[in-house]
Amino acid sequence: MGISWRTALGAFSGVVAAVVWAVSLAVHQPFMQPEEFGGNNTYWPRDIRQLAIVLAFLGVVLLSRGVLAGGVGALVWIAADLVLDRFDVHGGLTAVVLALGGVAWFALTSFAALRLGSPGGSPHVLATVAAVCAAVTVLITTPWDEPVTDPAQVQVENALSLLKAGLVVMFAAVALALLPLSRLPYALPFAGLAALAAWPATATYGTLGALGLVLLPAGAAAAVAAARDVSLLRLAGVAAACAVALVPVYLLLYVIGSSVGGLFTRLAGNPPVNSADTDLSLSFAAVTLGLLFAWTSHLLTRPPALVPVGSPE
Repeated sequence: MGISWRTALGAFSGVVAAVVWAVSLAVHQPFMQPEEFGGNNTYWPRDIRQLAIVLAFLGVVLLSRGVLAGGVGALVWIAADLVLDRFDVHGGLTAVVLALGGVAWFALTSFAALRLGSPGGSPHVLATVAAVCAAVTVLITTPWDEPVTDPAQVQVENALSLLKAGLVVMFAAVALALLPLSRLPYALPFAGLAALAAWPATATYGTLGALGLVLLPAGAAAAVAAARDVSLLRLAGVAAACAVALVPVYLLLYVIGSSVGGLFTRLAGNPPVNSADTDLSLSFAAVTLGLLFAWTSHLLTRPPALVPVGSPE
């Protein structure tokens, strides 16, 4: 019996996640770690690593539909990541060993999920989380002002662009894999909107930049909602509702996400971020935003309640 393309994509997601995680931990984390205090975006390797672990979790779900086993495996992986970060592991050979270990853990988690046969969860929720993670991954940046001219910093900038591209493509592919193929034409326009919004969200400021920050995750959520058999008007309502909710949600996630980021920094034994900046955990914000948008779009696109045929006299 042949291997389905969803199974192959799930396995490939795990391999990509393991490599991205290992390189970010053993190569880029030591380079970025400050001696005394960090600043905004100093700990971007941590966000990349944790988003890679989320990608691996989604890969387990594609392979086995095991949400519970995949979730436990992801939490153990995050804990191991913090411990390894605390020990300041580094070096190219270390990255290779970590990548192999990550692939092995992914395979073990997938095998356990297949054996346990845990429930698969809602494809709509998982696809929304994947889509929003793809959107938020685009926003991860280094702490340096443009243009970057130092050769070492240029090399890191290029590496970050490559890591982000890999994660964005894989998250988008997983989101599409969780959706019915027949509805993909309805999802693509909203996915295109999110892709177009990525440029002003990351390259400009002011009104245009703010608009990009709103349309980027909102378009991603609407693309997933388009997989349901609903009208374009209702899909536009999903995008509008998510966009309106973003302002208060961003503020809330900024406060909570900064506390979570600070906690991760302390657990890893890394220098704190100075008081003038924030230690925002974009990975936490991405998953939380994905879950919130999944709930919102589910409410706005759920089918109407069935009306009983006939009624008692």
